Amino acid sequence: MTALDRVVRSGVAMAAAGALLLTACSQTQDAAKQAASTVGDAAQTAASGAGDAALGTAVTPVLNLLKQGEADLKGGNLAAAVSTMGGFAALWATAGPLIKPLVGDKWPAIEAAANALSKTFANGTPSVGDAGTAIQGLMGPLTALMAK
Repeated sequence: MTALDRVVRSGVAMAAAGALLLTACSQTQDAAKQAASTVGDAAQTAASGAGDAALGTAVTPVLNLLKQGEADLKGGNLAAAVSTMGGFAALWATAGPLIKPLVGDKWPAIEAAANALSKTFANGTPSVGDAGTAIQGLMGPLTALMAK
């Protein structure tokens, strides 16, 4: 075997090794991209689940209060509804700040409905119609949040 044959064979061997190395690098990059995508998807799912759990924890007590007020109204007991809704301001002071960062662009409508509810019950005893409208005004968007 001549020196030229050895150089040619070495060159071919080096080219083959380089091609294998590049293929392995490409496959490694693809695998790394796939793994990163999977981890990203899992993190997003976990964050979404945590956000949904936090939202449920904040919204549920408010919805329960609203449902009780609505049941009082439907039962014909406006005084009981007014008494029930007397706890709204304190509950909303705690729940509102927890809900706000979790609902994005829905917040202004929710906040407006909560303010309308507070005003309706803060001015003494409202009419049954006004009380029902105020309760439904907040119950609707909060229920929609929980349904997603």
